[in-house]
Amino acid sequence: MKTTNETKQKIIAKRVLVMSCLSAVLGLTGCPDGSSEKAGQRIDRAADNAEKTIEQSSKTASKQLEGLKDSVEQNAEQAKDSIDRSAESAKEVLEKSEDKVDQNAEKVQEKVEQIKENVEKKLDDIKASTTEKSETTGEYIDDSVITTKVKAAILGSSWLSDSHIDVTTNKGIVVLSGTVDTEQNIARAIEVARSQENVKAVETNLIVSVAESSKK
Repeated sequence: MKTTNETKQKIIAKRVLVMSCLSAVLGLTGCPDGSSEKAGQRIDRAADNAEKTIEQSSKTASKQLEGLKDSVEQNAEQAKDSIDRSAESAKEVLEKSEDKVDQNAEKVQEKVEQIKENVEKKLDDIKASTTEKSETTGEYIDDSVITTKVKAAILGSSWLSDSHIDVTTNKGIVVLSGTVDTEQNIARAIEVARSQENVKAVETNLIVSVAESSKK
């Protein structure tokens, strides 16, 4: 840009100088011989004026070019600053967005862990309750079986078949109650009950009945 303007200035200056010289030559040619010296002086002055004009035009053009250059550089610097600010602002927005995403992810993870813990706790509670109920049911079935076996064994004994003995079982502990005809049969009833499977202990509330003894 600068080179093109300088070239144009030189071309214009040369044209001005050539025109001034031609004018001077034509004036010199048209003058009498006595006026040649004066014509030469006019040519010199015209040349000086042309040079001054060219020099002044060059200075003016240079100043204008410098001003234009400064303006372009200033606009470029402002544009650069604006781009930098926009980039920095975009970076801050992106960082804030990333932080927010991380925070939301942490909250979601915490909720998932909490739900997992609650589910595991409920499963444990259900398992414990089921086990307890199963154990209770199993104990009830075992107690019923024990009671049935003890009663059958007592009825199958020739010594105890005529006695009135009630049998109850609680967690493997057999309780005998009722009447027998002798003390020996109380011991026999305890022995019969103790000999049955899954019996842990035998308690007795048996008594000897005079009526049972007289029947014998």
